[in-house]
Amino acid sequence: MNEIVKEYAAGLFALAGEAGAEEEILAECHALAPLFDREYARLLINPDLAKEKRVALVGEALDGRVHPYLSNFAKLLTERGLATEIAACFAEYERLWCEANGVVRVRCESAVPLTDEQRDRLTERLEHRTGKRILMEYAVVPDLIGGMRLFYDNRQIDDTVKNRLRQIAERLSGATV
Repeated sequence: MNEIVKEYAAGLFALAGEAGAEEEILAECHALAPLFDREYARLLINPDLAKEKRVALVGEALDGRVHPYLSNFAKLLTERGLATEIAACFAEYERLWCEANGVVRVRCESAVPLTDEQRDRLTERLEHRTGKRILMEYAVVPDLIGGMRLFYDNRQIDDTVKNRLRQIAERLSGATV
């Protein structure tokens, strides 16, 4: 992650902390990240539009709808030609929030939807393993065939049928007959 993203996200996080709005801004970052991850961000760096017009577009979209710090943050980055970094700043803000609050974000991919009991058991085991509060994001990926794959703290735990079949195929291709 580049230093500009880290600096801007840390600044937003510090301001949010002073205002006691860390969680509110975190929720708004989640809601806005997809917007700034697509064509809208590219529009906001388009040199065919005057800088003032680009900043005004952000203001029209966000003013009065999100926390003023977040709106001003997006306008500032747009003004400085960094609109394409806004989504990355939101991700870094989330990382800072998780670190400050002892939270680990986990993405769980499974071939079929997990039951509430399975979700609770998985969360409990991960909290015990990490010693931190877990925030889970679930996704169904039928290609996995069975089992699940977890992503957290730059780790991947792949206990899927698809992965096991791949490992068996690798072993068989290396075997001499």
